[in-house]
Amino acid sequence: MTEQPWSHHPPRLAITGGIGSGKSTALAFLRELGAATLSSDDVVHALYADPDVQAALARRFGPEVVGENGVERAVLGCLAFDDPEALSWLEELTHPLVRRIVEEWATRQSQLPEPPAILVVEVPLLFESGAMLGLFDCVLLVTAPADVRRRRVAAKLTAEEFDRRMQRQLDEAVKAERSHFVYENTGSRRHMREFIAETFASILSCAAAADDEARDGR
Repeated sequence: MTEQPWSHHPPRLAITGGIGSGKSTALAFLRELGAATLSSDDVVHALYADPDVQAALARRFGPEVVGENGVERAVLGCLAFDDPEALSWLEELTHPLVRRIVEEWATRQSQLPEPPAILVVEVPLLFESGAMLGLFDCVLLVTAPADVRRRRVAAKLTAEEFDRRMQRQLDEAVKAERSHFVYENTGSRRHMREFIAETFASILSCAAAADDEARDGR
């Protein structure tokens, strides 16, 4: 567990982990506990609704990536993941915009008359992209062995697609070293819920202690 700066009020937690690890379940449990949460799907939805982004994608990948209902994410994913240069271009376009969306959301939440206890954002490629590391006070890694994660997403991804996405991600041990909290998701939902509750309480306690220390130092 690395040192925690606790520079935001409310404290901000990023949830990260490989595909099929269970990040969305952890996010849902934190929401039940009273955290304000933002999923990667919400961020992408907002981003791909931007007409300027749609126009840029159509110029780069062709008009078929933008349909009547907006960006065709499945089509875009196939085109981008099959071409490293195209994927790099897409990340250079989207990562700064995703960071802006997250920052704006966090600012709105912190300015509420009664701010949430914790702000939590699901960021699958937090360490790999590096674009948002400075936005958070702490990181929760949800992990599981590759074979377990492969089984969980078998209905959505072929083995080849899973392996291709895995190649873009850091080793789980490296991510664990860089995270403040690590949960290996190989047990029951009840066990995860208990871990998440303990993590929630720990963050609140540490943030309160840091506030007390800051006041004493004035």
